[in-house]
Amino acid sequence: MAEPPGAPAVRVRGGAAGTTVELTAVDDAARVLALEAAAVGAVCVRLTAVALDPCLVASAALAPVSAAQAQAALALARGPAGAGGQAAALLGLSAGAAGAVEAYRATEQAVAASVEVAQDVAFVALVRAAPELTVGVLALHALGVDVVGAADEAAFVVPGVADLAGGVDGLVELAPTLPPLGRWLPTADRPAGDYETALRVIAETAAAAGLLRESGGAVVTREAHPRQGAAAPHDLASLAGDLGNLSDGERYPGHVRVVEVPQGDGSSAWLVEVSGTQEWGVEPGANPFDATSDVRLMAGQSTALAQGVTAALDEAMAETGRDTSGEPVLLAGHSLGGIVAAGLASSPRFRASHHVTHVVTMGSPVGRMPVPADVSVLSLEHQQDAVPRLEGQANPDRRGWVTVTRDLRGGSVRTASGAHATSEYARTAALVDSATDGSTVAWREGSSRFLSTPGGAAPTVRDFRVARVPGLPEAP
Repeated sequence: MAEPPGAPAVRVRGGAAGTTVELTAVDDAARVLALEAAAVGAVCVRLTAVALDPCLVASAALAPVSAAQAQAALALARGPAGAGGQAAALLGLSAGAAGAVEAYRATEQAVAASVEVAQDVAFVALVRAAPELTVGVLALHALGVDVVGAADEAAFVVPGVADLAGGVDGLVELAPTLPPLGRWLPTADRPAGDYETALRVIAETAAAAGLLRESGGAVVTREAHPRQGAAAPHDLASLAGDLGNLSDGERYPGHVRVVEVPQGDGSSAWLVEVSGTQEWGVEPGANPFDATSDVRLMAGQSTALAQGVTAALDEAMAETGRDTSGEPVLLAGHSLGGIVAAGLASSPRFRASHHVTHVVTMGSPVGRMPVPADVSVLSLEHQQDAVPRLEGQANPDRRGWVTVTRDLRGGSVRTASGAHATSEYARTAALVDSATDGSTVAWREGSSRFLSTPGGAAPTVRDFRVARVPGLPEAP
């Protein structure tokens, strides 16, 4: 990727110019090769039939030399150097490709399983050491050490520690052997099965104590005017800046922004912006941009926040007075907002009524989200930002998913919280805006309709307040 002199390193993975070939494509190629081998084999059969044709055999008595030449030519055509050999070669290539795919899948599964086991063991070991770690932290605090600040700096230096969160399923499976977790997680007497199931077990157990509990539904209120400073994004950097404008949880809490971009033909493209976490308490409140939404969305569960984002987009579309179900939608978010974006793009219910074509995430743990292959995803991540690593799994490496990772070492940022800031992601987005590698160029071209207005028509920016209200029906 082209960068200004002295700019931090940026790495691009996946996308149109990625080097990884999807296994399904190799599978398809193997099937095509097998079909071609069968077609060439059929030609061999027809050549054999010609060689045995009674007329040709009878002609040998009248023109033995010509008949012999004809038979020799037919034998050559259907032999090892002809169609027969080609059929065998195609069949061998097909079998080799199919075998390579199976071997790769088996190796990939074995490596993934090994990583999962390592995460489980490390996570459980960390939990076992929790009492001693707590005593150490309290002792340091008593001595006047800024433990939070030190941890923030340490997480910047060793961000990989966040990968241990991928072992949460191991914690749930082994909880009965880890007092007092065996009592705290009474439902953990069965294997968690996977990361998402384990998070559900934890969320449901916490909900019984009134924590991390989705206690109601969403109420969405349209603001008369968007917040001061809001502007329709024209590139990725301005999109990151606009997400920053939304992220002020103290002065502008709980808002979603919907930008309608006219396309010059009477239709529009729709850009939905969702900010990150604004409330860190484990008791759910009126602002659904909180830890409850974080945990439940990563567990694949419905939330008032996702319900509110959907309602905001629906209300904005309804204001047009036309059928907008086929108009393209780009979902964008920072941190929690990226989880919401990828989660909605993964939801068959949401996609049934919204034509999601693009997703942008910034500093979000979304690698486990089952986003369909026909949705184009761009994920911006910082190597020293622990948040995108919280699920312990890298983003898919595929044609429709571009991951841009920036190394912040050597820059002005020194903490994990600084590495997670929208202002820093705006700088990374600016690098992507000017990049010349094939994957980012292709992504920019494919998403241009959301960041430009053909014919000069002005975009419409709408802000919506989303509130969690107890007693209202929860999202399905």
